[in-house]
Amino acid sequence: MTLASLAAFGGALFILFFTPGPGNAAMVARTIDAGPVHGWLYGTGIITGDIIWLTVAVTGLAALAEAAGPYVWIGKIIGVAILLWMAWSALQSGLNPKPPAPVTSGLKRTAGYGATYLAGIAMPLTNPKAILFYLAFLPAFFDLTTVTPLTYAVMVAMMLALYALTTAIHVTLAERARTWLLEKGVKSRADLVTAFIMASVAVWLAIS
Repeated sequence: MTLASLAAFGGALFILFFTPGPGNAAMVARTIDAGPVHGWLYGTGIITGDIIWLTVAVTGLAALAEAAGPYVWIGKIIGVAILLWMAWSALQSGLNPKPPAPVTSGLKRTAGYGATYLAGIAMPLTNPKAILFYLAFLPAFFDLTTVTPLTYAVMVAMMLALYALTTAIHVTLAERARTWLLEKGVKSRADLVTAFIMASVAVWLAIS
């Protein structure tokens, strides 16, 4: 790939990552509900799934991915279940507000982090928008057969840099909102909104 092709790839990524969508909405909601660490973990899961699709496209495994299409519902079920669990947790927090307290159980904290990361991965792996971008849009505009290991590394580095910027913006703004909500004592209402957003994303993921 030429420098012009890489520049076009970066522009396409910018549009993909910064366009408002369920992934960014869920990331913001997760940050407001559970804090910035969860927001970053959700974003890390999303970019992990995106890199998986890029790898599938570059290595010529698109046909295999298409053959596995009927089994995508398994990933959807997992993602939907985790999102609904997060929505239920936020709903409970909204209906029964309690002062914020640190999680003392290392096992509980690790399990929560793992669930957030897995939910992030499930988003692009079962998102038609991401699938079309990596398996249909990219091959139509770029000759992926010419991608070398070095070019692939550059492409992944571009993805990580752009998505780190995307995540930083969304999580930082969401964390500021979370801090304000805690100071004003109205986070319980935000939790109810968060529950609605997470449940809506779960429904969208299930029917898309």
